[in-house]
Amino acid sequence: MSIKLLIAAGILLMSTACGPNERIMNSSRESEAESNAFNSQMNSRPKLSSFDGDIQAMRDADFNFIYVFRRKDGGVFDADDKRFVAERTPPEINRRRLGDEGKWIILGSNFRVAPDSLTEMKERFIFEDFSKSESELPQNTNSAVKENS
Repeated sequence: MSIKLLIAAGILLMSTACGPNERIMNSSRESEAESNAFNSQMNSRPKLSSFDGDIQAMRDADFNFIYVFRRKDGGVFDADDKRFVAERTPPEINRRRLGDEGKWIILGSNFRVAPDSLTEMKERFIFEDFSKSESELPQNTNSAVKENS
């Protein structure tokens, strides 16, 4: 009889010792609630369009000059358009972004595009300037392409 009593006591002890830890269970529930609240906040924020997101990325990179070009007919940039822009932008342009399935090109730089090149691109494309204001620009933002004196 004592062996049966010992086995029963062992089973009783093991079944109560293997229960879940309430502290861990509660912290898991709290973490899940916090995660759901965070996800809810993120989903309630307005999402930036691809264009707005690209402009914001250029601003976050702290570029002094942000130029946007679109085709005048609203179409997609073809290989000739891309070559035209590439030939007129200096190598100092830090970032080029083709967006909306090729409907715009955004250039981000800390150097001005040479005035002649910018004029040629403005004649061919719709131009938008999202650059910093003159008062925000550092003193050394001359054209990347040096003009002959």
